[in-house]
Amino acid sequence: MNVYFKGEESICVKHRDLIVKDIGEVYCSSPEITYQVENLKLYHFPKGTDAKEVFSIVNLLEKIKSVDKEIELINLGETDFIVYYKAKSEANKWQQNAKILFVCLVAFFGAAISIMAYNNDVEIEELFAKVYECLTGKKSAGPGMLEISYSIGLAVGIIVFFNHAAKKTFSDEPTPFEVQMRLYEKDVNETFIIGADRKKEEHE
Repeated sequence: MNVYFKGEESICVKHRDLIVKDIGEVYCSSPEITYQVENLKLYHFPKGTDAKEVFSIVNLLEKIKSVDKEIELINLGETDFIVYYKAKSEANKWQQNAKILFVCLVAFFGAAISIMAYNNDVEIEELFAKVYECLTGKKSAGPGMLEISYSIGLAVGIIVFFNHAAKKTFSDEPTPFEVQMRLYEKDVNETFIIGADRKKEEHE
């Protein structure tokens, strides 16, 4: 009997008992076999801090064979995968909100300083003064419509580029930030898998 399994490269769980259906989808023509395979226990995370474990499809095959030796496992997903265990946080809500606020402030002021440093390097103020003088024939007396338009255009450009404003997006495409985060996540997962294989820490 064939059992089809499609697992993800990385999974995050918040309970210590890891079972097959936590790490991927199982399909079999027999509902009874499907239920048994989905609820097979793979691992038990020790109580305490967060942890991560690397598993191989070979480990899953051994567990499934314990249900029925006639089962043929057909893997439609990854051959190696990482399971992250996140212990339940006991931090108060106000502490979490304070952390979020701190990160937002750091990101905001960091971006503001970077933009101001760039404008100072390219001497944007003198550039606007020359443009104003070329267009009007008069010297600029201070910040005017050019500077205001530039500031508004910069904010709008950032929002459009990142395809995100508050909780709304302008299209179904992922934002550049999301793309980079997925690439980073993939690189981290591959590093963990290779490291676990070299150290013989992979569950096989």
